[in-house]
Amino acid sequence: MKKQKKLNDMEIAFFCEQLTILLQSGITPYEAILLLHKDTTATQGKEIFETIEASLKEGMSFHDALLATQLFPDYLIQMVALGEESGNLDIIMQKLNEYYEQQYALSKSIKNALCYPALMVCMMVCILVVLLTKVLPIFNQVFLQLGSGLTGISLQLMTIGNLINSASTFFIILAVLICLLIAAVYFIPNLRNTFKRFMHTNPITRSFYLQIAYSRFASALALTVASGMDTHQGLVLASKLVDNVCMQDKFKICMDTLRSGENLPEAITQADIFHAVYQRMLHIGFRSGKVDSVLRRISEHYENETNQRIQHILAAIEPSLVIVFSLMVGLVLLSVMMPLIGIMSSIG
Repeated sequence: MKKQKKLNDMEIAFFCEQLTILLQSGITPYEAILLLHKDTTATQGKEIFETIEASLKEGMSFHDALLATQLFPDYLIQMVALGEESGNLDIIMQKLNEYYEQQYALSKSIKNALCYPALMVCMMVCILVVLLTKVLPIFNQVFLQLGSGLTGISLQLMTIGNLINSASTFFIILAVLICLLIAAVYFIPNLRNTFKRFMHTNPITRSFYLQIAYSRFASALALTVASGMDTHQGLVLASKLVDNVCMQDKFKICMDTLRSGENLPEAITQADIFHAVYQRMLHIGFRSGKVDSVLRRISEHYENETNQRIQHILAAIEPSLVIVFSLMVGLVLLSVMMPLIGIMSSIG
């Protein structure tokens, strides 16, 4: 199979959902893949299913067949392997479907929070540039024909517009460089990791990304606990899934505490993972034998907190941007209209 891009969270969730329905009806993974292949019209989907079919025909296990595509994350592969070993593959696929749907919703919320204000800023900046570089010079010509000219704030704004016009080449080059930098951060792994490290460690965004890491860690750990996986192995898997620099030292402390003979809630407490109230909930869940349920609730709490925080940020940013740019546009128009009103009054 030719090289293809990795599947995103929504595609993986949809794949797991379809497999869950088919496996719960009592058919084998091979038969399920045949049915999915038959119903698929997308070229990439057909190639994926063909690769899985060929691997299964050669006698490979289902998780090895998924691994052969090189499109599924390691976490899913290892969880599928666990499901095959325990005979609970349908349950594992259902849990994976829930997990990746949750991660997709969280990622979508973050992207929306970043994209909308960025688009609004770009649109408003374009409007201001047009006003300063195109509209003000026209009004200046009108005023000159009337025997006057722009003065005060309007003259200063037109001067800024002239500077923008004269340095337009510089601004175009700067915009291209910014776009290239964004593309480089997106496509070059080293730059992307550097940017992630900055976002995870700087004081402004650190707590926000830490909440996201806690949510993903709790969700992944709940899945491993519910599947019956060994605690240490489940912790290793969950830690690999959480890509957050600030969490690495916490994971190390947690694993060292587990090796010393402590239980999972105590290890999480020693590593200072989760807030104190959630740590207490985990201890209670451990004593009652409901660790996986408590972890899922913790994950939901952190996800809700993250979404609420995003909504609060949007609720503050959007009106602020509208107010600021409306005042700037109003200032430009007012600086032009006031002199024009004065001229018309003198003529009258």
